[in-house]
Amino acid sequence: MFETLLPVASALLLLSLAITVVLRKRDTASLSLGISLLLLSLTEVADRLPFTHWCDPESLPILLIVPVSLLPASLLFYSLTYARNTNDTTIAAFWKVLLALSAAFPLSTAIFPATAFFYAPDLQAERMLFLGVVGFWFYMGVLVYCVFSLMNLEVTFSSTSGSDRYKIKFEVIGFAAILAVLIFYFSQGLLYRTINMNLTPVRSGVFIIAALLLGYSKLFRGNSVSIVVSRYVFYRSLTLFLVGIYLLLLGLIGEGLRYLGDSFSRNLAIVAAFALGIALFLLLFSEQVRRRAKVFVNKHFYHHKHDYREAWLGFTGRLASCGNLNDVMDAVLTTYRETFGLKGCSLYLRDKGGAAYLPAASQGVTGARAELPASTPLFDYFTTTGRVFNPSHEEYRPDEQESAFVDATDARLVVPLRDQEAVRGFVVLGEQLAPEEYTYEDYDLMKTFARQALLSLDNFRLADELAESREMAAVAKVSSFVIHDLKNLASGLSMLLENARDYLQEPEFQRDMLDTIRNSLDRMNKLTQRLKMTPRENSPSWQPADLRVLVEQTVAETGMSHAQGRIVLEGGPALSRVDAEQIRNVAHNLILNALEASENGGTVRVETGEEGTWAFLRVHDSGCGMTDEFMAHELFRPFRTTKKKGLGIGLYQCRQIVESHGGTIEARSEAGVGSVFTVLLPKMAREDEQDARSRSVEGARVSRDLA
Repeated sequence: MFETLLPVASALLLLSLAITVVLRKRDTASLSLGISLLLLSLTEVADRLPFTHWCDPESLPILLIVPVSLLPASLLFYSLTYARNTNDTTIAAFWKVLLALSAAFPLSTAIFPATAFFYAPDLQAERMLFLGVVGFWFYMGVLVYCVFSLMNLEVTFSSTSGSDRYKIKFEVIGFAAILAVLIFYFSQGLLYRTINMNLTPVRSGVFIIAALLLGYSKLFRGNSVSIVVSRYVFYRSLTLFLVGIYLLLLGLIGEGLRYLGDSFSRNLAIVAAFALGIALFLLLFSEQVRRRAKVFVNKHFYHHKHDYREAWLGFTGRLASCGNLNDVMDAVLTTYRETFGLKGCSLYLRDKGGAAYLPAASQGVTGARAELPASTPLFDYFTTTGRVFNPSHEEYRPDEQESAFVDATDARLVVPLRDQEAVRGFVVLGEQLAPEEYTYEDYDLMKTFARQALLSLDNFRLADELAESREMAAVAKVSSFVIHDLKNLASGLSMLLENARDYLQEPEFQRDMLDTIRNSLDRMNKLTQRLKMTPRENSPSWQPADLRVLVEQTVAETGMSHAQGRIVLEGGPALSRVDAEQIRNVAHNLILNALEASENGGTVRVETGEEGTWAFLRVHDSGCGMTDEFMAHELFRPFRTTKKKGLGIGLYQCRQIVESHGGTIEARSEAGVGSVFTVLLPKMAREDEQDARSRSVEGARVSRDLA
């Protein structure tokens, strides 16, 4: 009766669980788990059919082999996708090859005859399947795939911590139990070249236990001699100790079989052994049990409660891997939780106004996210003493508002984050996983963590403020360029207005004035358009051009052609690949600066030509010149100028443009004589000269029309 009910109950439970898993969440891991559970249910039914009158002996081998042949692929795929952010690119090539090779199992059932797998001369009496050569390697392959699946599951579990491990613990243990009993069941084939079907009730019993764990997880977890012993070796030894107990109990059960005989069911004993093993694993993976073990070891085996070196290295290692302020806060809370065995904790920081402390981050907190005003007496206590506040001690009596905060947040301790000036924040520590008395060692380590945490928080806060300041500086830089360009346009219109007093009645001047106003308006529109464009859209447009033509267009478009004959153009063509609009802007800045410097009717000479591999633009003025000190330390720097009404932006902007073209800008000056500015740009390649010359002819015609 026992051997009949267990497989039936197991099959029904596995089938129900498979349907539930697929209906609740239809992702890759759930589908693969549902398929695996369905195949296990079919395996249970198939292994039971030979002992009923419904089974056709000829179809027996197919019924026994086909469900098992599909298991390797589904089990391995589930172990690769469960609780992982997995896609086609993240699965290693090794596992892809194994998944592809798993197709050999169902394929072998179609290629080889059933007798190649096993034969059963008297299955009803012996309940044994004697394996052939193909069957031996078939079940060995299934066993290997179960081992690989178990390895993947272990890697997944060991990669989690904290609340994530709490969520998946039961599902991992349940599925691991399924894999373990399959390994146990199929290993008989390796030892004896047989499949002992007397063990199917054992497998069914373990399946039932595993299915209950999986169902629970899916429904409710969503997932004064000093002995110097390394605590980490001890924890590993604790695992070995539990496994040793498990093996010892198995030995005792074996002795019970010897003395009690058939009355002590072998199958029931093995099921009990597996159940005991699963229970031990549940205890082993319990954070609360592990914390109690750690407290026991620290209390009875060590002078010091904490391994300060490991604690400090772990904390600083977490902080070093942080990329932003949120990462720092998460690292601080994780360190407090793991070091002091807490269920949850919160970080509070002072707001910008300094009126209250607000919650900034939390982990595993069940209490309310309350606020605490900065005017409460608790912060005076922190400032004067620097101690950790423990509400259960009588050293400091909280007022009504502070008591309400402690009750709302379920605070056990409050650790201040303070510097020499004020309390910048605090950490609220919640309930412990295993109750223990805090000592001076705990308080000292908490305050040490707090000092380092505050330093890291300040570093990232200052880095954010610096980035914001740089953004504001970039905005100020762009604004100064815009203002400077507008100033240049205003200067051109001012020149036009001065010339209008003498030439306004001339029709030619009237046409020139309209063209100048139109060009100034176009430049303003272009300037506005550039401010709206993204950096990618605002990238230079490189085209072959003649610097002389660009200078002529600049003089004509800005109204400087009527500067009373003060501008003299010399030299010949100078071909280069440039952004014409930007180079005209450079020429405009240099010529306008020269006109403003050459007061009282001084002449400005503009020269273009080619020297070696360079095309040059040279502007001479007859102004007051610049001192050597100014040229060495101030020239080309933003907001540095010798003019009373200048902004100090023009030459800086010119250098930025010229250097972006791969060129240079040079300056020579002599006080009382004047200055010479030379722009050197890479000369045009020979294959582009024809295009540039055609553009030069067209540009010269436009310049003549404008002037």
